[in-house]
Amino acid sequence: MAAGALMLATSCKPDEYSTPSAVVTSAELVEGIAYSVTASASNPNTIVCKSLVKGVIPVWNTPNGISEDEEVTLDLPFSGDYTVTFGVVNGSGVIWGEPYTFTVDQNDFGMLSDDIWTNLAGGVDENGNGNPKTWVPMDKAYSPYVGSAPVGYMNPDDTKNDGTGSTDIIFGTGNWNMNWDPGFQSWLIPADDPYMQSSMTLYLDASRGCVAEINRYDSSGLTTTTGGFTLNISDAKRPTISFNNCEVLHAAWGDAVCSNYSKDIKILECTEYVLQFATMRTNDEGAWWIVWNFVAEDLRDGLISIPTGEPDLLETNPVVEPSYSDLATELFTISGSDATYVASATTYLLNEETPYDLLWWNPASASWDWIIDGNYNSSWAPAYADEDFALTLENTGKMSLESAVVGSQSAKFTINGNKIVFDSEITLLTAGGNTLSGAEFTVMKCSADDDEVVFGIPVEKDAAGAYNKYLCARMTIKPIGGGSEGPTVLTVDNSKLNVYVEAEKYFRFELYNPWAGKGDDEWPVDPTKLKLKKDQKLVITFTVSGIDWTGSPKAAFCCNIDGYSWEPDCFSNFQAVDFNTAGSNTLTITNDTGSTYSFYGNGCATVCIQLDGYASSTDISNAVVNVTSLTIE
Repeated sequence: MAAGALMLATSCKPDEYSTPSAVVTSAELVEGIAYSVTASASNPNTIVCKSLVKGVIPVWNTPNGISEDEEVTLDLPFSGDYTVTFGVVNGSGVIWGEPYTFTVDQNDFGMLSDDIWTNLAGGVDENGNGNPKTWVPMDKAYSPYVGSAPVGYMNPDDTKNDGTGSTDIIFGTGNWNMNWDPGFQSWLIPADDPYMQSSMTLYLDASRGCVAEINRYDSSGLTTTTGGFTLNISDAKRPTISFNNCEVLHAAWGDAVCSNYSKDIKILECTEYVLQFATMRTNDEGAWWIVWNFVAEDLRDGLISIPTGEPDLLETNPVVEPSYSDLATELFTISGSDATYVASATTYLLNEETPYDLLWWNPASASWDWIIDGNYNSSWAPAYADEDFALTLENTGKMSLESAVVGSQSAKFTINGNKIVFDSEITLLTAGGNTLSGAEFTVMKCSADDDEVVFGIPVEKDAAGAYNKYLCARMTIKPIGGGSEGPTVLTVDNSKLNVYVEAEKYFRFELYNPWAGKGDDEWPVDPTKLKLKKDQKLVITFTVSGIDWTGSPKAAFCCNIDGYSWEPDCFSNFQAVDFNTAGSNTLTITNDTGSTYSFYGNGCATVCIQLDGYASSTDISNAVVNVTSLTIE
């Protein structure tokens, strides 16, 4: 009979032992001589199994699996008879003794007090009767939880998917995020896949312990397995679950993707409504977390609902194609350092880092998201280079393409809504099995400010029949003249700097503040030019004189771009630099939002310096700020 709540982490199977040890016979492996099984003095439901044999590697087969530890502790919330078998490594195998049976006389449901037991497996009542909990594959987005489909992907090198590079997985929504939520894909799990009929029922039984019943449907029909499970919540922030004689529910194609579906599976989320696990991909595509998403069966079937006060059930958002007010003009718009204008012809070059990609509709966030996004490391997404690629459009309706890979091509074109239509089929690129060819391309993105133009062809539909995935060429706009632009130098009138002390602690001077009640011409720089394209930097060099500094303050460039902080946090994160009290200082703001950011009307551009405690006085009446350089690079 399986135990209920065990905090046991097993590691090896019996046939994996090969370390020689002292010669021991099966008859010698007797409880009380070779090992002991005793109840803890503090709690009779806690059983301590201890090896008494020296010079050997012990092996335990407990109700919760196998361990080679010298001492194993079993927390058993249910009364009943339990069996432990003790063995030792001998040569290339394991010598087992006879099974030893012991009795736990009472229930201790206090061991099941953590809410995760009720959320995961229904918990038990005061008599130890279980309330089975059935989980089914996620069929749509359920706010506020992550995911909109049965499976997703999480970057092991950035588990929060926020650029911080976190590798730790912390339990609970908001502490992790998928880097790709694929929705329902025909090559992965479509909406009509047999897997969607599958279920996983977990429950607690006073005689059988923790029971798992797995019903998996695939193209061959139904497969049912019944076993046990072990929940490890010794680290509440990193709970895991292990399965005995069965595996966590997953789609059949996943059998070849991950080698482990039974031991120490990471639990990402476990509430009354949503259950999510992560298994590590181990095939030749490389290490990656595969996220398996489940919802409570009664929630999916509408028998229960997320209560008022919590976010309502969120239906998936239907596909919305990109739209433009005047695509014919936008395709010929070029954004220069000083002005934006409409050209008679534009030339597009392939993005060197991401020349092609798959763009898919994320039904949970109602956004178009990239799939490959620079990860050209597999047979289906090989690296691609075409240094001679140049696609030129003339406003007379002529197109010419020069390409080292697909050759020279020409055609005439028209603009129809969000599409560019050619009078003959053209091929933009081909990489492995990915060929971008056709007479009609949907313009998925077109932004002169972001220096981005994307042509795509549809490759997949969702269950509603709408195209939800496109193979795309990701292109940049070639500057007029063909050369790369240097830094844009902004003129600064130092006499118009807004200099003051904030909160009687911090020295500030502002280049621009839309909430200060000043006109555009009252600022030291033209605020309409304070605009950063994606990945551009605003760099300021300055000096401050007239203050009697007594310490070593920090300085920071502060703004309203997401990720940037204000005092005092800005002095202890990436924004902070050591302030040179006797000379020149340089500070930088980088726009990593993924699109153009305009300060004008939206946010401040302010330099902040620690003052209180770092100067003899907070009086700045004699202070002089001199900005010697302000550039956009």
